[in-house]
Amino acid sequence: MEIENIKINCYGVLKNKEINLKNNINIIYGKNESGKSTLLNFIKNIFYGISKNKNGKEISDYEKYLPWNGEDFSGKIKYKLNNENKFEIYRDFNKKNPKIFNENFEEISSNFKIDKKDGNQFFYEQTGVSEQMYISTIMSAQQEVVLDKTSQHNLVQKVANLGGTGDDEVSYKKVIDRLNKRQVEEVGNKRTQDRPINLLQNQKEQLDVVLKDRNFAFEEKQKLNEKKQELIKKLEEEKQKIKLLKNKNQLLYEKQIEEEKNNLKNKINKENKIKIKKIIFLIIFILLIIINIFNFILIKNKIINYAILFLIPIYIIFLIFNLKNKNKINITQNNTSIKEEKNELEEVLEKSNQKILDYELMLNKIQYEENLISEKLETIILSEEELEEVKNKIAILEEKNNCFEITKQLLEKAYEKMKNNITPKFTQNLSTIINNISNGKYKTVSINEEQGLIVELENGEYISANNLSIGTIDAQYLALRLSMLDEISKEKMPIILDETFAYFDDERLKNILLFLKEQCKNHQIILFTCTKREKQTLDDLNIEYNLIEL
Repeated sequence: MEIENIKINCYGVLKNKEINLKNNINIIYGKNESGKSTLLNFIKNIFYGISKNKNGKEISDYEKYLPWNGEDFSGKIKYKLNNENKFEIYRDFNKKNPKIFNENFEEISSNFKIDKKDGNQFFYEQTGVSEQMYISTIMSAQQEVVLDKTSQHNLVQKVANLGGTGDDEVSYKKVIDRLNKRQVEEVGNKRTQDRPINLLQNQKEQLDVVLKDRNFAFEEKQKLNEKKQELIKKLEEEKQKIKLLKNKNQLLYEKQIEEEKNNLKNKINKENKIKIKKIIFLIIFILLIIINIFNFILIKNKIINYAILFLIPIYIIFLIFNLKNKNKINITQNNTSIKEEKNELEEVLEKSNQKILDYELMLNKIQYEENLISEKLETIILSEEELEEVKNKIAILEEKNNCFEITKQLLEKAYEKMKNNITPKFTQNLSTIINNISNGKYKTVSINEEQGLIVELENGEYISANNLSIGTIDAQYLALRLSMLDEISKEKMPIILDETFAYFDDERLKNILLFLKEQCKNHQIILFTCTKREKQTLDDLNIEYNLIEL
């Protein structure tokens, strides 16, 4: 890929600026604050868009480069790919998506995928290089480093990261540590106590205890219901029995009344009969007296007279007494029979009423027990729903935990693949570049997990890269970026360097420029600098270059 032309209408401090580049070494020279870093960001923002998010900075890029006076916040870049296809990208930075034209000036913006968040993905589809990879490899922004151990260590860490993961901001070990920390905080494990998975498992155990009596509660409710139905049946039977007994009692009462009426009627009849009999007896008695008088007067048989006088009254008295007793006994017997039957009926009714009271008392007790069981079952049902929700949450956490584990496994595999297949190639290229830049002073550079970046000296000793000068570390950082260029894209991407050689001495600057000329001849090189050292060195080496002054 080769950038041919850059046209800036207004972007930060740059206004109405047009720059033509060539497919060799391009030097963009300008004093400090002349707009070199602005131009560097303009190129990136044309390809990937400008962010309105601060992303940890004091102000966003959009706010930083937005013109104050309402000028045309836009620009254009012309470039061609390795297959010689040419494109022009016009971007109004107030809008999310650019306009893309082919070499026939036909707009082809719709030919590329549009991402809702990042906009048109034309550059990624053409080169396979993401914005982060572009920043980590192609565009080497000015390293704001000073000669202190902390900054030096950070730069060494960047080199180690770049060689180990392909991104200078990504450390495999730190990524794994962060994943482990997030996994513990967001999920938890058997050793933790108050993490989400622990709290849910404790909640599940408590619910399991509540639900342990679930079947017993349902069985108890079933038994109570059966007992209740049986009591209701018995209660109904007793009520029917009482109804029948009351009917029978009514019949007895009516019978008793009828009997009393009949008895009264019979009594009257009998009394009438007795009266008649009394009259007859009286008549007979009178006749007997007359006969007795007649006998006494005419016959004069005393024995007969005395006998008649004695026997007849006795007979009459006996007869009358016998009639009275018979009538009385019959009435008494009838009344006693009905009363006894009614008394027996009253006893049965009393027993039935008592049974009804007992049954109702038992039903009330069952109802109370049913209410308790119902409350318990309601709690069980709510607990079942809660348990189901807890199980779902546990399943989600387990799935999340599984995702963490899979992610770590994939990272480990990717890291091992990088370390075993790609990193050796990088470190070999890195060693070759460092050897050339340092005139053989540093022969071999390697990366390991324990020591990070280590360097072999001329005498064969290995030392940590932290012990090297800042210029050497800068050279290693550049060398590693250069060694990755052919791996990140099918295109021969430009090499864009911003004040990269600030800490290089003259000899090392000469060596790196020779290396760029000889080893990177298939890549367009764009050097941003505020000094004329690069220009002077290239002139001394008789290397052709294209100079642009801002």
